[in-house]
Amino acid sequence: MTNEPNDITDRRNGLRYRSRLLLFVLCFLLFSTSLSYAAQPSNPPTPTLVKGGEGGLKIALFPFENLTEDKSALISVMPLIRGQLEARGVDVLDEASLNRFLLKERIRRTGYISRDTARKIREEANVKAILVGSINSFSYGENPQIGLSARLIDSSDGIILWADHVSATGDDFTSILGLGRIKELDRLIPTVIDKLLASFSATPPYKEIESTYRIAVMPFQNISKTKDAGMIAAYMFIAELFKSQKFVPVEYGEVRNLLVDLRIRDRGELNLKSMKALSGPMGVDGILVGTVELYNEGAGAAPPEAAISARLLDARKDKILLYDSCQLDGDDDVVMLDWGRIRSAENVAYKAVSKLVKKMGKIKWR
Repeated sequence: MTNEPNDITDRRNGLRYRSRLLLFVLCFLLFSTSLSYAAQPSNPPTPTLVKGGEGGLKIALFPFENLTEDKSALISVMPLIRGQLEARGVDVLDEASLNRFLLKERIRRTGYISRDTARKIREEANVKAILVGSINSFSYGENPQIGLSARLIDSSDGIILWADHVSATGDDFTSILGLGRIKELDRLIPTVIDKLLASFSATPPYKEIESTYRIAVMPFQNISKTKDAGMIAAYMFIAELFKSQKFVPVEYGEVRNLLVDLRIRDRGELNLKSMKALSGPMGVDGILVGTVELYNEGAGAAPPEAAISARLLDARKDKILLYDSCQLDGDDDVVMLDWGRIRSAENVAYKAVSKLVKKMGKIKWR
């Protein structure tokens, strides 16, 4: 009898401990879910209707540039992009009309577009804009991956109306206990496309003209072991510059046309003569050149990593405004367990690009 009060106290303490432990676990689950990259419902909400001019927004959807080694990537991705655009109320030019135009104009590279070509398709197909982009990564396996960059180009003047970049792996969607992980690429593709087009709009963000700078992004030199990492980085920079309130990037198709006309082949470098020849016709304030030094997916316990250097040149005063580099790996921001881990070289590279663009935004031009 003398031990009964102690037994009761012990049971009460045990109940309190288990209750607190349960509360901790529940809080941790809630916290982990909020940190999860893909805390998205299995059935995404109905897409917002995108409105253009009279009768809605009509666009031409160019086949994305396939920068992956999988030749089936376009077949898997493009129909879903078309479907999601149409679900948002966008009138997409039929493929037969688009193919006739591409054949007539002998257009082979469709990851970018020049102002002249944009105006031609406007006249022939009455489209307000052209959506161009690239498939940067596309892989099956235990941890599927897909990465996309895209830009909406005004068909009347060739300016960028919208731009974004999204990349994900199946493991990015994993919460505690391995829940939520996407194991099939076929399930990952529509999720990434939905995220890419979530910000889609034919109305560019408002920017103060007096405090913005027009930038031409050159194709980046690639000394990494990943093919086309230089172009992937260039497209990333265009998307990030577009999002910045400080910059207005030039559509890469305009840059590409001038490079061909001027027979400039070197990447990552630009002499004074070439800079003058480029900046004049495009009316730019600055030119961005750079190099992808490292772009590695990692293996085993080694995390993915990327290293990018960039130089922002003042086209008016012929001087270097910024010369900087950024090297990151996927484990740099791990908080605990796997939280904060970046699981692909593409997302590591995009983070490096974002950091460099933020530094560019702090530069004093005068």
